[in-house]
Amino acid sequence: MLTDGTKLIMEEMKKNDVKRIAVITSIGAGDSKDQAPFFFKVLMATAMKKIFNDKNNQEEAVRNSGLDYCIVRPGGLTVEPPTGIVNVIDGQAGSIPRADVAEFCLDAINMEAFPYIGKSPCISSVGGTGWTKD
Repeated sequence: MLTDGTKLIMEEMKKNDVKRIAVITSIGAGDSKDQAPFFFKVLMATAMKKIFNDKNNQEEAVRNSGLDYCIVRPGGLTVEPPTGIVNVIDGQAGSIPRADVAEFCLDAINMEAFPYIGKSPCISSVGGTGWTKD
């Protein structure tokens, strides 16, 4: 579902000369597997295996699209109010409000010199564990 839907969106973007996309996948997708908490890794390998195969295929499709992209891999999503702080992390991911993820994605689309174009940053918020401020 994710891969097919994203491919359709990217086809329409190209038809309409839209050059940049921000896609939200998940901590644990692609090369961020080691950044997922242990319990989440267990879920990724069992109950969520098909979902993560789809997320990984989605990421590959975006990377091969020819579009400017940012693949956003948030830690655990919350419904808390936005903090206004997003940390790109190298360590284990903590939580992040959905509103902060949305703001990061909007910046990826709207900021001309966004520093994570062509990259797949893992993001966490102020309450994350193991984060380092970027």
